[in-house]
Amino acid sequence: MGSCIPFADEQPFAERVKTMAEDELLEIWEETQQLEGMLCNALHADLALAPDYEKVIVEELFLRSSLRMRQPAPTGK
Repeated sequence: MGSCIPFADEQPFAERVKTMAEDELLEIWEETQQLEGMLCNALHADLALAPDYEKVIVEELFLRSSLRMRQPAPTGK
């Protein structure tokens, strides 16, 4: 049986994403999008599979991107 808290015995997902590699985050996001699309097509309905997870992943990727942009460019010396 499914659970709305799939990581109940582990740390919160919002904390886990901070230690995950970007390719892992993108893979989770992509797989969620694909599953959501397949379910919407099969059920002929518009539903969001995991909006909270998606929001946390997008926010983490945005934060990382912003931090990279703020870092000074390395000098060639």
